[in-house]
Order: sequence, then C-alpha cells, then structure tokens
Amino acid sequence: MEQHYKFNLKDYDNEGTCITDGKYFLDLVGEWERDFHDQYFPFTATHLFSSISTMNLIKLCLDCGSLEDCGMELLAGEVDLDRNLEMEKYSPRTTIYGIGSKLDEDEPLLLVRDESLVDGMVILKYIPENDEDEVSPEVPVESDLVRAR
Repeated sequence: MEQHYKFNLKDYDNEGTCITDGKYFLDLVGEWERDFHDQYFPFTATHLFSSISTMNLIKLCLDCGSLEDCGMELLAGEVDLDRNLEMEKYSPRTTIYGIGSKLDEDEPLLLVRDESLVDGMVILKYIPENDEDEVSPEVPVESDLVRAR
C-alpha cells in the first residue's frame, strides 16, 4: 500500500515553515499520515520515501546538527535497516532513521531516501515488519459462524 503526495519545496523556509500559509512541514506530514490511514484503514504508513532535498527539509524541522542526516539509504531498491546501521558504523555522520508518527508517537515513521523521486514528492507506504505479517489484519469472526463439517 502506498500513497503519493506533492508539495512545493520552495515554499518552505530554513526552519521548515511554509511561507505561504505558516504550516510547519512535519504537520503537513501528519496530515498525509491521517489521509493514508483514512484510505487504507486500519493500516498506518510505516515508511516515508523522498528525495534528499525533502530529507534536508525534515532535518531543518528537527534542528539536526551538521553531522546528522535524515533517512536511510535505499539499497538495491530495498529498505534494509540492518545494512544501513552496519554502514553507519564506518561513517563520521549520524543518521536519523525515523520520526514519531503523528498518529502514534510510539510508532516510528521510517525515513527512506529515494533519489528516483523528484523534489516535492513524498510517498507514504505500509510495509509489514517481516514476512510473517499479513497484508490484511485478522478480522474477528463470530464463533457461531465457524462450524466443523
């Protein structure tokens, strides 16, 4: 499940605030998360994919240091947090891999840099944690409807 969102990167100042309406970029991300959840209920987005320019806007919003980056690398077209963590051991830079979801701050919204995306394009996706996760949640069934034959 995925949903595409567009915005004008040039509308944001160096603190992550939109110069046309005063909206903070991370609040816009929260609106996109709610939209995603409404469209794919009961699922919520688990990953945010964007270009490095959008990740730099998120970095401004988070007031990151000069040696901090936002978003893990997309490796051979795949999201691989373990490999990204291993690569980070050899880098002088620190990577911020996720932000708290606006729907549930205890759940992360993982950040993924995808250089195939144009500036101003964000894709929210639901990606199950592992292969055992089903794409659809279990639906409760009334016990009297389940009968042995």
